[in-house]
Amino acid sequence: MGQVLDIAPLRSLVAVADCGGFHRAAAVLHMTQSAVSQHVRRIEAVVGGPVVERSGRGVAFTELGHRALGHARSILDAHDAALADLGAAEERVLLIGATEHGADVMLPALTSALGERLPDWRLRFRLDRNVMLADAIEHGLVDLAVMLDGSGLDPAHASGTLALKWVSGRSFAAPAGQPLPVVMFSEPCTLREPTFATLERCGIDYRIAAESADLSGLFAAVRSGLGVALLPMIGRLPDGLCLAEGLPPASRASVFVRGRAGVDADVLDTVERTVHDVLAEQA
Repeated sequence: MGQVLDIAPLRSLVAVADCGGFHRAAAVLHMTQSAVSQHVRRIEAVVGGPVVERSGRGVAFTELGHRALGHARSILDAHDAALADLGAAEERVLLIGATEHGADVMLPALTSALGERLPDWRLRFRLDRNVMLADAIEHGLVDLAVMLDGSGLDPAHASGTLALKWVSGRSFAAPAGQPLPVVMFSEPCTLREPTFATLERCGIDYRIAAESADLSGLFAAVRSGLGVALLPMIGRLPDGLCLAEGLPPASRASVFVRGRAGVDADVLDTVERTVHDVLAEQA
């Protein structure tokens, strides 16, 4: 029997090209880096020469590698099309990262809309802090991330914006003649700067009454009357919370969609448009 180009090694080769290296390719394929390396070596054994070589911190494809890569894409397209036609295609999973506070106000509508627009994908979500999501995108641990910038920077290139509103517990009353107690997320958080800037711009003295690393803890602190919080909001407020009165209006937060290296461009565009539409409908 002659030489054979197996599907799994070909898929690893394409992932290395699309993701820019072995580490990210391994994360996207849910494999170890050594397994991806072994796949590439198997292809090199078949084609009779190196297909990738080290280039700085990444990799570069050799002339033979570019030829192998072109054939790999064609073979995989035909292979996947055949499986789809025969009803044997594997379910594709799209892992989407989102900030907790962004997910709390957007996720129900976003999940429904994406389910309609990406019917061939199973959606899975990872909720985390902005800084952790940025790292996950960099290392290919999530396919896409819906990220929130509380400072409202670069709205022209954002998928949309969210209103920032002051919220408090229903029984909260600001202490007369004393600094305003404020509840916020612990560092790092893009909502801290707009909170401070809004209050300082209006000459309102404040103190940090409580900090929380997660949304449930922040809601609990606000609900119990420890202080007010500046949060992105759409629609109905969570139970036990209300809009705080007498506080200055804040800027809007920008929402961005970011994709890992090699993510399907059509899928990224669909998610960006869906986020834009969801925000526009609920503005």
